[in-house]
Amino acid sequence: MNNVLTVTELSQRVKGAVEKNPALENVAVRGEISNITYHGSGHIYFSLKDAASLINAVFFKYANKMLDLKLTEGMSIVATGSVAVYEKRSSYQLIVKAAFPEGAGALQLKIEELKRRLAAEGLFDAGRKRPLPLFPATIGIATSPTGAAFKDIVKVISRRFPEVRILLAPAIVQGAGAVSSIIAAIEELNREEHNVDVIIAGRGGGSFEDLAAFCEEPVIRAFAASRVPIISAVGHQIDHPLSDDAADVFAPTPSAAAEMSVPVKDEIFSKIDFFTRIQSNAVENMIEKYRHRIAVSIGRRTFTHPFSMIESRQQRLDEMQRLMAICVEKRLQIAREKLKSFEKTGHLIKLAIVQKKNAFGLLIEALDKLSPLKTLARGYTIVRAAATGALVRSSADIEVDDNLSLLFSDGRATCRVLKKEEGLFEKD
Repeated sequence: MNNVLTVTELSQRVKGAVEKNPALENVAVRGEISNITYHGSGHIYFSLKDAASLINAVFFKYANKMLDLKLTEGMSIVATGSVAVYEKRSSYQLIVKAAFPEGAGALQLKIEELKRRLAAEGLFDAGRKRPLPLFPATIGIATSPTGAAFKDIVKVISRRFPEVRILLAPAIVQGAGAVSSIIAAIEELNREEHNVDVIIAGRGGGSFEDLAAFCEEPVIRAFAASRVPIISAVGHQIDHPLSDDAADVFAPTPSAAAEMSVPVKDEIFSKIDFFTRIQSNAVENMIEKYRHRIAVSIGRRTFTHPFSMIESRQQRLDEMQRLMAICVEKRLQIAREKLKSFEKTGHLIKLAIVQKKNAFGLLIEALDKLSPLKTLARGYTIVRAAATGALVRSSADIEVDDNLSLLFSDGRATCRVLKKEEGLFEKD
């Protein structure tokens, strides 16, 4: 039987077929949680089931760290993710990327998709965020005039900095007409004639559905397009509306937004007084320091008797001039004595030259006496072999019939040896 697979090879084929199937990527699955386990690693393991089927699921730590709800046994949720195969058991499972309560699942999925799309456009980029002004003169508020949020904001701003002007642009913050009303309020506060320095747009807390208007695309774009720095102030602890991402700054509550928008007047004035005292003390200390230095300088002799310094310097100059004249005279005297000694030295040099000349003549005469030419002049000759030019020092160096070259004081001659005798000056 051909093409027999091992269990591992079969599992790998199934894994490849499942995980490469586009229909099994980014799926949303509705079901009831069972057999949930929170592992020490931070991963969450559970099963999703309905009346007829069950699928294992794993929610890894990197994905569940932003989870806002507590998953519990029996909870109905909508989980999004991709289907994968666990090879060791040859079983498939859902790799969860996000989970939402079933009632809010469809809306949450819509919000997540909108968030990804707007983020890709750059609407949430950190580089677009602007800092809030330190001392705003006018703060615009886009919210319901009858809600607790407006009262809280006014209360906090009035307590922190009563002189700040508050301008309300009434808005419907939930239900029908909320989207267009919020946009109109933000645009109204952006009009230049209002001179608004910062905008607080939001509402008090509520259910996930109550906050839905602040996750609508037109509202998000209105936040991002605001000419005036804007704070998203939706009262929420768990839910995170997209207006927070589009705003320059977001606050967890309207009261927190009010605190962010203005400093505490009394604290500012206290700091101003504190630094004023520090600077005043520093200036006074500097003035006193220079006053003391001036007093010390004025009391010095330089200022009380200015001519005494000039007189002492003149005396010092006269003394240096006298010492310089003495020094110059001494050096001139030494130079005169050296010049006289040079005259005596000239006579001695001439005498030494005569002596050296006589000694040189004697050396030349002695050298002339030792010259070989003088010896030749006395009747001696220098004998060399005619063929080789080698010097003949002994009779042993020649043979009969050898040709010899004889060097005299006044010339040279060539001769042949006719007879060779041993012994020195033997008589016939």
